[in-house]
Amino acid sequence: MAEPVSRYLAGAPARVQLVVRLGLRALQLTAFPRRFSHMPLEKRSAHLAKLESSRLSFLRDLFLLFKTLTGVGYSRDLRVQQVIGVEACCVGTPSELKLDAEAMRAPADVERCDVVVVGSGAGGASVARVLSEAGMSVIVVEEGEYYDASTYSTDVFEALPRLYRDSGLTVAEGRPAIPLPVGRCVGGTTVINSGTCFRAPDDVLARWRDEHGLGWASELDGEFEAVERALNVTPVVRGAVGRNAELCRIGAEAIGASNHGLARNARDVTCCHSCPTGCAIDAKMAMHVSELPRAVAAGARIRSGQRASEVIVESGRAAGVRCRGGYEVRADKVVLAAGALGTPELLLRQGLANSSGEVGRHLRIHPACWVGALYDEPVRGWDGVMQSWAVDEWNDRGLFLEATFSPLPFGGHWLRGVGAPYKARLERFDHLGVIGVHLSDRSEGRVSGSGHITYKLTRDDAAALRFGIARAADVHFAAGATEVYPQVGRVSVLKPGEQTPLVEQGRFHPGEMRLEGFHPMGTTRMGPDPHTSVVAPSGETHDVPGLYVADASLFPTSLRVNPMITIMAVARRIAAGIADGTTADVRPTAPARSEAR
Repeated sequence: MAEPVSRYLAGAPARVQLVVRLGLRALQLTAFPRRFSHMPLEKRSAHLAKLESSRLSFLRDLFLLFKTLTGVGYSRDLRVQQVIGVEACCVGTPSELKLDAEAMRAPADVERCDVVVVGSGAGGASVARVLSEAGMSVIVVEEGEYYDASTYSTDVFEALPRLYRDSGLTVAEGRPAIPLPVGRCVGGTTVINSGTCFRAPDDVLARWRDEHGLGWASELDGEFEAVERALNVTPVVRGAVGRNAELCRIGAEAIGASNHGLARNARDVTCCHSCPTGCAIDAKMAMHVSELPRAVAAGARIRSGQRASEVIVESGRAAGVRCRGGYEVRADKVVLAAGALGTPELLLRQGLANSSGEVGRHLRIHPACWVGALYDEPVRGWDGVMQSWAVDEWNDRGLFLEATFSPLPFGGHWLRGVGAPYKARLERFDHLGVIGVHLSDRSEGRVSGSGHITYKLTRDDAAALRFGIARAADVHFAAGATEVYPQVGRVSVLKPGEQTPLVEQGRFHPGEMRLEGFHPMGTTRMGPDPHTSVVAPSGETHDVPGLYVADASLFPTSLRVNPMITIMAVARRIAAGIADGTTADVRPTAPARSEAR
């Protein structure tokens, strides 16, 4: 295990390596006056168990850093997976749309176009397609490289540096520290997400319209329909949901909780287990096998491996983008679609579009918690579709529960324990059911120009998450689980009836929760008032004419559901306004061509 972990870290960004080095030194000192590495095995295991349940958040975070690294390193080993009985399965119809990797190489000098788009994820790809099909010349600049089903790696330590920002080690610092897996490749996070597709809830859009001055927010139905056709969005068929989802449904119905199947952008997929490392057969309609090929067919150019370092501004207007290494794109308009982390970083490094002081603020991340449960029966969560069932009974509290089962290297380290007890739990991974608890957060974070991310989980949001964990436990127990694994403080295992007194009613500091965040948004939020927002309802920044934003950083509030479809719908309308020269508001797009090719 040690050698592949070390090799993986050697390729990680410098700041990640620094954190790990400092963490290793700190770990040595936690056993003072002895050095941790000099202790015998039994005492090391006992010491680590104390760190896992420590009252000090620093010690817990230190433990979790190395638990994650070593847990991934251990469970990625094929011998471990064979013992557990894990079998990767991807069955469905691959997309017929492809990109040419060679055509993405950037020239050494300057290119020109009408619009340059920074980022190729849900927002950038949608803008590129709409503008190209409107007859405008478009260049998409993407920091990451291009990968598809022919070049994905099944080894997580190879996939993470290729497909993820910071080699998969992006973290929002705070109490607790919260990992943020974000894509960095052609197609962005759509390449590595679960493919779950939700329209923005009506009440959220109504709030954007009434409280944040976005008059178009309740007029997105046409855009949603166009996106759903383009991505082959359909509900998961009952026979493909897998036993993990079936147990979620059974438990939810037993307690009378509203539940339903999920819709995904993978029309006829009946089994999938590789989403976090790229769809093994490219049946999931991520941007690199859907909107980007359509944009290229209409004339757009994609330039991979090009990190935008500067927005070119001349005479007060955006005039292009300069990339590291000397490549430059001159354009009449610039659209930033680098996501809620990348877009504010770029603006803050230059001090652009920030007269309001709002750039980088109001980061929302949908903090989420993995709630596993042990069943007497085999569950084999890797059979069927990875994420396919939802419980929306507690939406009014901002909570959304989804039955989701990550591949072993991404899910195994969430199990509590160290050493032999941890291995014993891993050996029963095939009997594990999992529900993810997501919160539409009111807590906020901040992104700096250097890429530093902070986030403060409030006590109210922490209490809401504990309520959600208790309800997930209700569902598990009602479906027959014998024990549940919450991610709260010193509570490692729950037996039936313990979830309410120990978790929901327990007194915990927010820093005692073990969370992940999946949908960063809100860092250049949109609104009509230049004093309180960064971007006008048209998508154009208040301060810099010709500079637009079209990604999740626009969202003025947390969305509550998976945001991909909403990002695309909003981006399409912004692009339509650019195409017809409209700046006062966004306009609906014309019907898209060849939506379901």
